[in-house]
Amino acid sequence: MKKTNALSLICTITFLIGIVAALLGFLNRGNQLLTYSLLVVSIIYLISGWYIFKGYHPEGHPLLLFLMGYLYSSVFMSFTLVTADWPMAKTFVTIAIAWSLIQIVMVITIRKKLTREGFIQFLIEGFLMLTMTIVILSSL
Repeated sequence: MKKTNALSLICTITFLIGIVAALLGFLNRGNQLLTYSLLVVSIIYLISGWYIFKGYHPEGHPLLLFLMGYLYSSVFMSFTLVTADWPMAKTFVTIAIAWSLIQIVMVITIRKKLTREGFIQFLIEGFLMLTMTIVILSSL
């Protein structure tokens, strides 16, 4: 398996774990396992987003990929606050809408440099995060 395919798989699995934990955590607030799972996903994106996003954008500049990892990490951190029922959860989810929109705009801006698969993957993930934040915000 090529390095890019392995990184793409790692990134996709990390995202799926995060989005499923966010959904289940939203439905079952206060669950520590889901809270810590979201915290780990957030830390993974923050620390290694610049590396694992090379699976979607192999020629991407590390600073751009770090920014994408930071945006993903921030959105998942807001889901962590909601799942844990911690203060400021509503504030962070409100800001997460902006983070998701910034991520989508960035992907659309660099679409010509992305592979077709990477572009589609980034868009799907961005719109899923945006949808989740809007749903969560509307029920808080």
